[in-house]
Amino acid sequence: MTPERQAELISKACKEAGLDSHIRLIERRKEAQTWAEKIAVQFMQAGQQLPVKNSYMFCDTLDMCFFYGPGDTPEVAYAGHAGADERDITEGKLVEAFRKADTVLRAMKRLAGEEE
Repeated sequence: MTPERQAELISKACKEAGLDSHIRLIERRKEAQTWAEKIAVQFMQAGQQLPVKNSYMFCDTLDMCFFYGPGDTPEVAYAGHAGADERDITEGKLVEAFRKADTVLRAMKRLAGEEE
């Protein structure tokens, strides 16, 4: 799948899941800005752009990055930190964030399957 098509499908999946659909294209590994992007670029194909959707997933301390990995596999990279009594932990936001991530990944997989 082309990077342009991947970007379209990620955007569509995010809209379905109730997230904004701003997609960023990373052309070189050194362009990764967030910790999750730094993880995601490890899966870039040489010489190809990597479309990513970044989100803090309604958490102050959890950074997620959605992308298609090798073989057009829907993937999410995540990075975060939390201390004692963090609101993200005490209010259950981390659990909800991973549930939402699962929703996005399932939509990405379904949409990619419709391409075949």
